[in-house]
Amino acid sequence: MEINEPNIITIGQDRLPGWGQSKLPNINQLRDFQAIIYYGNIRTASQALFKTQPAMTKSIQELERILGVSLLSRGPQGMVLTKMGRVFEHRVNTLLNDLERAVDELHQLSQQSQGNVVFGCSHLPALSMLPSLVNKFQEEHPSSNITIIEGQLCELVTSLRLGRLDFFIGIASPEISMSEFVVEQPINAEFCIIARKDHPLSNCRSLSELQGAKWYFPSTRTGYYKELEKFIFPKGKMSKDAVIYGDSMTIGEQLVLNENYFFIGPKAILGISHVKDLITVIPIKEKLPDALYVLIHRQQYGLTPLAKKLMDEVKAVCLKILSEEN
Repeated sequence: MEINEPNIITIGQDRLPGWGQSKLPNINQLRDFQAIIYYGNIRTASQALFKTQPAMTKSIQELERILGVSLLSRGPQGMVLTKMGRVFEHRVNTLLNDLERAVDELHQLSQQSQGNVVFGCSHLPALSMLPSLVNKFQEEHPSSNITIIEGQLCELVTSLRLGRLDFFIGIASPEISMSEFVVEQPINAEFCIIARKDHPLSNCRSLSELQGAKWYFPSTRTGYYKELEKFIFPKGKMSKDAVIYGDSMTIGEQLVLNENYFFIGPKAILGISHVKDLITVIPIKEKLPDALYVLIHRQQYGLTPLAKKLMDEVKAVCLKILSEEN
């Protein structure tokens, strides 16, 4: 009697967790590794994690034994990453961030008002509509934890890619590809030179008349503001041009209102209640390049329910503010 063998579909063992492969590191070992990188030495890392130094050392040794490579070496200033360690660090950061997001998402699904939201924004959203919006959102979701990181996209894009930020609202950087992100309704914003109303140069009609003026620029190496700087100083800064770089809108506001500095920003700033009667636009004939405002989040991973709800509210308000100036 002939016996027919059943059709069997074999799935590669490397596709199934724990099949055909060596033991995987555990979460505590990965957190220990991350802590040593952050603090620079085992002693401080062990104190931060409330562990003994021998326990921390044993944990890292076991991690390296499992992986079969050396991750850390002792340098003159403390522990430093080996070549293999640098490769592994990026994956560990992504893995731990995504795991924390996954756990938080489950908590949010079971209790809609609880959870963590971390997002980045550039100066206009931080200065204008975010304070009242976030305050209202916090009142509606009292158990939520909201963290706002202010900065330009070129400074925050790595955190966005690693999942440390849920989303970003601000000016796009031409150097940064948007292919890995979901871009929500980009909008152009008209920019202008802003000064206090009684500034000595408030009636100037061209950039050439502003030579030797004082300026406050965001401290970014690339992106829109770097291109603006080239536009303002086509021949480069002269010795009499004074430029201060910084990421604090509070300091920038004080420099503009009290120290006769110029600031470049969207016309929407003129609608902010606490400064609209104090500032004015310098009526130069040259038109500054428009800025493209975007709201983006990672394409590969969905937002948690709480993050999506806050992002949708940010998007609605910010688009309204930016659209009103056009």
